[in-house]
Amino acid sequence: MKARLVLLGAMVVLLSLMLWDCAPGKPKEEIYGTWTNDTSTNTYVIMGGHIQKEVITPDGFKQFLKIADTDRLQEGTAQIESKWIDSDGNIWYKRRITVTAGSLADAGTKCQQLDRLSKSATVWESVFSIVGNWHPESYPTTIDPKTANYRIYYRSQK
Repeated sequence: MKARLVLLGAMVVLLSLMLWDCAPGKPKEEIYGTWTNDTSTNTYVIMGGHIQKEVITPDGFKQFLKIADTDRLQEGTAQIESKWIDSDGNIWYKRRITVTAGSLADAGTKCQQLDRLSKSATVWESVFSIVGNWHPESYPTTIDPKTANYRIYYRSQK
């Protein structure tokens, strides 16, 4: 009898964890995770270098100047405006970004960003535009590595 109660309790806990993981308030987007690039292939240059690490969660983002840094350089919120998959299997996002703290931009700075993840979701490229107000036509229209606001990162396994 005691073994059955323990088994039943374990099943309830497991079922609860599965339901929590699938809850509507916990989206699982491919863009969420830790992204790094310690080379100089990013066009977007700040402070004599570029942001080497960005962590994206459902709550927003944190950027770090160096991969090993634990103190964030900048952070903010991000809202997915739209998402689609192209004929090659790449995953695209249009996101609204708002800086909430950091040394690169004033709190409240708004950006509209076009993101492309590779089919395997291991390479993330983006281009952003700083805007005064949100507008559908203010999104960048292409991912061009030659533009000043281009960035490329690789999914971190950490």
